[in-house]
Amino acid sequence: MTLKPVEQKLLLLLGWVQLQCAQPAHARTFFEAVLSAEPQQHAARKALVVALLQLELGAQAEQHCEHLLAQGENDPALWACLSRAQQVQGQLERARSTYDHFLGLRDTHA
Repeated sequence: MTLKPVEQKLLLLLGWVQLQCAQPAHARTFFEAVLSAEPQQHAARKALVVALLQLELGAQAEQHCEHLLAQGENDPALWACLSRAQQVQGQLERARSTYDHFLGLRDTHA
């Protein structure tokens, strides 16, 4: 499937509206549709992480966070999401360590 840039933007917007309406499962569908057409679409992947965390699907959220980090994404908030994903999975020590890393990055970006 291929999507025009305007179609990708529309699906992202619809996904964000679903998140705002507390419908993360519906949002997930929109974000995954964008990613199926354009796997390197970082905005869709970041938004998908938010939806997955709201659904408490920590393992899947962690995979997407790690993918973004491997692709060179440097948004400090990504580390906070990774920490939350680990926390949801019960990996509390890893989550704490990851959150400490986030705090260090946040302080240097502020």
